[in-house]
Amino acid sequence: MRERLIGKDPIFRSAVSLARKAAASRSPLLIQGAMGTGKSHLARWVHGQGSGADAPFLEWNVSSVPESLFESEFLGVEPGTATGVEARAGVCESVESGTLCLTGLELLPQRQQAVLLRVLEERSLLRVGGQRPRTVNARFIALFQENPDSLSARGLLRRDLLYRLDVIRIDLPPLGLRRGDVPLLLHYFMRRALHGKRKRPPELSGDLLEALRDHAWPGNLRELAQIAEALALGGDDRCTRDHLPASFWLRGDPLAHGLTQRMTLAELKDAYIRHVLARVDGNRTRAANWLGISRKALWEHLKRR
Repeated sequence: MRERLIGKDPIFRSAVSLARKAAASRSPLLIQGAMGTGKSHLARWVHGQGSGADAPFLEWNVSSVPESLFESEFLGVEPGTATGVEARAGVCESVESGTLCLTGLELLPQRQQAVLLRVLEERSLLRVGGQRPRTVNARFIALFQENPDSLSARGLLRRDLLYRLDVIRIDLPPLGLRRGDVPLLLHYFMRRALHGKRKRPPELSGDLLEALRDHAWPGNLRELAQIAEALALGGDDRCTRDHLPASFWLRGDPLAHGLTQRMTLAELKDAYIRHVLARVDGNRTRAANWLGISRKALWEHLKRR
């Protein structure tokens, strides 16, 4: 299924316009954005629009590979480098003329960053133990949650590697800066959740849509997709703000708040139950359903307060 880019926000459309230009090029692409803003999704879209769309797309977290194995995993190996070792292509060759999407570069040691830089500059590689250079046809896309200039200034990312990757840069805005797109995205995610099921997306009340538009969206698109799936699969034909999960209403991290206030486990549990009761206007049946406990268990807790 081809990736789609949903949204009318001017900042987002500007990013899409730049992505369209990047898709027409084979130059390296750098995508920057907070967690959950859709970096991987955009990378796949660029791949699908380009000349190598029929070739493989591989997203590779470079920091997941032990330092001692990085070169063999990235470049590949030739037989004879160790007992029993057979010739094997690395990830760089395996994508052929497709796309190698790299994450975790800031966690990669400087020496291994230099290996990547050499491949980007020369567009060729030598497998570990090999003598014959092999042409590299892959497109490279690098994803960063944090500003790569800041990472470079702190010594976590080689400046020369950043220069080589930063041919085209796309900054993805957080969902909190494009709240006008929330209804469009919500309907898209609900339809996606119901794909293949004989069920229509539920009707959404005005107060629910208002709550969604006012939300800060710290989890960005990932958070919205989770809420859309919960609403779509909840079973009701019409959803109101009361159908939103408890986590939606909590401002900030409740565990962090509990640590700051040095709350006991019992105090934290009690505070959360009171929070849920307030959200449902004191209706204990709805509060029990929200909490996933019986009405009797809720009543027993309230008696002990």
